[in-house]
Amino acid sequence: MRNSGELKYSAGLFEQEICFFSRLIKIGENVAEKNSELFTEILNLRSEIKRLKEVNFIDVTTGIYNKRYLQIRLEEEFARAQRYGFPLSSIFIDLDDFKSINDTYGHIIGDWLLKEVASVLEELCRSEDVLVRFGGEEFVVLMSDTGESEAVVLAERIREKVAGHIFFYGDIKISVSASLGVSTLNNGDFEHVSDPEELICMADRAMYRVKRNGKNDTCYLPFHLKSGDSVSPPVCRVVTQTGADTGGGVAEL
Repeated sequence: MRNSGELKYSAGLFEQEICFFSRLIKIGENVAEKNSELFTEILNLRSEIKRLKEVNFIDVTTGIYNKRYLQIRLEEEFARAQRYGFPLSSIFIDLDDFKSINDTYGHIIGDWLLKEVASVLEELCRSEDVLVRFGGEEFVVLMSDTGESEAVVLAERIREKVAGHIFFYGDIKISVSASLGVSTLNNGDFEHVSDPEELICMADRAMYRVKRNGKNDTCYLPFHLKSGDSVSPPVCRVVTQTGADTGGGVAEL
């Protein structure tokens, strides 16, 4: 039979064990609380990063990507196409006579129309395409692993859809057409083109060819070489409305 000293010693050990486990439980609770706080901070940080991305890369008028985002993706897709030999295409879209819409209906309706046009473009573009508002009434579509024929087909679909769409702002009916330029960098072009922005510049030039020749059409400008290493677009193939589906109806300008 244990004496009173042994019982007191055992009781003391038991109390120490209880204190030890109580401390462990308290530490566990503190760690769980800190982890919860840390998790909340991570969620808040992710939300803030998303917000900053939207501020930096989303056009506030149309809700699609802006020119800054295009610059980043253009460099990425250019490097990828250059490395693997994939074609890289772009479509430059300019709404025709948009100033007259602002002058007639005001800039609020003009901004609303830009957003509506952007929605139409989003419906036609593939999920992997990069659609941006380039500025003003200008839009750009960047298409990775896409040749000129596919790019021209999409451009014509866009042109036909925009021109054939009636936009309603209350009782106001608004129609608008677009001029489109298409450019493609193929595998051999990367030997002579080192600046990714040349792709957009070429599509822009093609679009202006359409502007000078009646608007509401699609023009494709290929990359051709002059003497030396400079790149020039001597030929513009304009895809007419009758030639869009047949492959014919192409005019050289």
